Amino acid sequence: MYHTHFYSGMTSINDGHSHDYKGETSPAPTGVPHVHHIAGYTAYEDGHRHYYIIETSPAYQVPGGHIHYISGITYISEEHYHSISDTTSKYPY
Repeated sequence: MYHTHFYSGMTSINDGHSHDYKGETSPAPTGVPHVHHIAGYTAYEDGHRHYYIIETSPAYQVPGGHIHYISGITYISEEHYHSISDTTSKYPY
């Protein structure tokens, strides 16, 4: 069996602005040590958006399920990048 997580948040502020992002992780096996990948585009802000692709941390157990930490940076657009630092939703939901 495989599962996914949802995520959403706001990037760091750089060049005077930030971007929202949201999505669903790649599927990963349930019940074994695993990571997920996230990929997508930030919201359009200040005339541009940024692409990101990040591997999550391994699963961390929380009451009723597990989460993953997300930490990485976007690709450069308009001569700058943003940091992404967040957690996924809990699974099971």
